Amino acid sequence: MHEKGIETFLAVSMSRTLGKAAELLNVTQSTVSYNLNELENEMGMLLVDRQKGMKSISLTPAGESFLPLALKWQEVSREISNARNPGSAFSLAIGGSETVNCRLLPKVFKDLLEHQPPVYLRISTDPSDQMYQAVESRALDVAIVLHEETTRYVQIDPFFKETLIVARIPIEDENVSKKIHPDSLMPELEFYIEWSSSYRLWHDHIWDPLRTAKMRHDSVNFVSAFMDEPGQWCMIPCSAMEEMKRGDDRIVFQRISEAPPDLIYRKITHRYPRASALPGMSIFDEIANKYGFGSI
Repeated sequence: MHEKGIETFLAVSMSRTLGKAAELLNVTQSTVSYNLNELENEMGMLLVDRQKGMKSISLTPAGESFLPLALKWQEVSREISNARNPGSAFSLAIGGSETVNCRLLPKVFKDLLEHQPPVYLRISTDPSDQMYQAVESRALDVAIVLHEETTRYVQIDPFFKETLIVARIPIEDENVSKKIHPDSLMPELEFYIEWSSSYRLWHDHIWDPLRTAKMRHDSVNFVSAFMDEPGQWCMIPCSAMEEMKRGDDRIVFQRISEAPPDLIYRKITHRYPRASALPGMSIFDEIANKYGFGSI
């Protein structure tokens, strides 16, 4: 059986474009086409309908029938690889954002490494859309994301929620209260992070979308490095408070009188996870529950 061809077929079936499949496999698009052709020649049937001019491709009826067999082949292949190296039997590939990996889950990661037998980890920090693709292609076993997508092979479960607060540098001699009104925050001085679609809707309701922030980004660390003038501010999750305070002791944290929606974190896994990943996934859930994750 053409091993590279099956891996290519699975990548194409998940991404539905040759270009995205090439990115997943870290090869050229011509290599994807070649491996797919080799597999189809060996099978004696057309598996993927890739007509010219089509933005996305689809599986033929034969391809749809072959897909479950290809998934089983992939699983058996990985089981054989794990059998050759018993030390990797308890392994887990986990993905998350900077907030998740650096602020929410370090204790979970530490306990996984100290567990007996230990769970060997591969941690990825990526945008949520890439993590959906990685879970669907089984490059990641577990990922924690902030937005929800409808995908064929991904299971989505609630994981954690936390409150957003204002981090800001007050003006000189300001009497800082526990709450602040939106009118006291100038959009032009905001370091804007689009935490979620519901957050964007709330933000556009509170402040005129035409009065845009001068800086938009996706990292609380970026705020810590660049926010240094009175009046500058950013909405951050509570989990980032301690780190930001260490970076600049002038920063104050306040609730906003018209509260934004909570950040909802979701755990995503493959509907048919790797058998070799199941023990590590079970241990991950057990440890996460100990720290209050896994239910909302």
